Amino acid sequence: MSATQHFKLTIYSFVTWLSFYLIGLPEYYQQWPLWAKLVILPGVTALYFPVTRYTLRRFWDDGEHEKNALWLALYLTLPLFIYDYLLLAVYKGLGIGFVVPYWYLTFFYFSFWIQFPYIARQMRRCSQAA
Repeated sequence: MSATQHFKLTIYSFVTWLSFYLIGLPEYYQQWPLWAKLVILPGVTALYFPVTRYTLRRFWDDGEHEKNALWLALYLTLPLFIYDYLLLAVYKGLGIGFVVPYWYLTFFYFSFWIQFPYIARQMRRCSQAA
């Protein structure tokens, strides 16, 4: 990957985190009832199917969807975890234990590593069938 792509993915990850943070204000979704979190979680997961396909096509033109999906998963989990850690563990003083009360954030640190490669595999299968 080029340095430009790394930079763009860094910006993409920050904008993604900032968007989720602003939507979750004032308490980063803690004020939402449990039922709302349980509805939003699969909703966001479903939303990421078309978003991931679009992103894999927009950021890379080499057709190596599975490799690129791993890069995307890295950029949408590690930086977001770091931003959450700085905000919740350091600034709010919750320590690493923030992953328990903010379980809905923790879910995405892992799910993208499954979801993105799956989407990439489906993209490859579709392009091979065509």
